Amino acid sequence: MGVIFVTHDLSVAAQIADKVAVMYAGRIVEYGSVRDVLMRPSHPYTRGLLASTIHGGRSRDAEVMAIPGSPPDMRRLPPGCSFALRCGYADRECTASVPAATPIAAAHTAACFKAGHLSGVVPQHRPWPGWPGEPRGDGER
Repeated sequence: MGVIFVTHDLSVAAQIADKVAVMYAGRIVEYGSVRDVLMRPSHPYTRGLLASTIHGGRSRDAEVMAIPGSPPDMRRLPPGCSFALRCGYADRECTASVPAATPIAAAHTAACFKAGHLSGVVPQHRPWPGWPGEPRGDGER
């Protein structure tokens, strides 16, 4: 049986799903196992979602990062990558054409011209206690 669960909170998705599809402006921008996507986020929007979480052992007073700008008007999507206007990595290529899904690992893809570069940049924080990249003590995940 399959269930589609929609959320902006990747910590919730990690608790109930084996695979995750990150969508932006109606397109899948990253897809893979929860572990792959959270340990090697390769699309800037996925990285932004992770940085905007209040989890990860941060103190209650810690500043939560926000993704700059606003989502595009779905009736008039901009040319190229829909996230380009909000992305700190965007260049001309990003605004000229829509990126195809790029393989990151066997079953992990990201639709970003910079995906190969970003996949090697490992986040320096754990998104939340007990996240799938952290051993649970029972040898799982």
